[in-house]
Amino acid sequence: MKIYKILLIIAGVIGAILWFLLPSGDVPVDVAATNSNVNLMFIVSYVLFGIAIVLTVLFSIKSLLSHHKIKEMLISLVVFALILVVSYALATGSEVKTADGSVLATANTSRLVGGGLIAFYILAAVAVISLVFSSIKKILIR
Repeated sequence: MKIYKILLIIAGVIGAILWFLLPSGDVPVDVAATNSNVNLMFIVSYVLFGIAIVLTVLFSIKSLLSHHKIKEMLISLVVFALILVVSYALATGSEVKTADGSVLATANTSRLVGGGLIAFYILAAVAVISLVFSSIKKILIR
């Protein structure tokens, strides 16, 4: 058997054991919430959920990297993410208040909006430059 099947069987057995150790429906909620078996079940659930997420991401990346066209798409996504990070880093944020003194936007919200605007300007400039170069290239090739 593959290691994955063995791990799934072990996780299933642990889950079944913990399921039977859970308090019955007659136990009040506040008592059941403090039960160590319930806490252990949550810990096992979080660990299994984390493992599932990590394996899903790893195998997705592995399959994506096996194709040339998909590599180019991933490079584009990484460049887009870098533009977003740089835009957020360049943005400044300050708290925005209304006339009566209540907070309209926090400094973080203001910085996110500023970063979004900077990212838009960068992407718009890249689009315009691409159109200009494409047009010049077509003219020169003819």
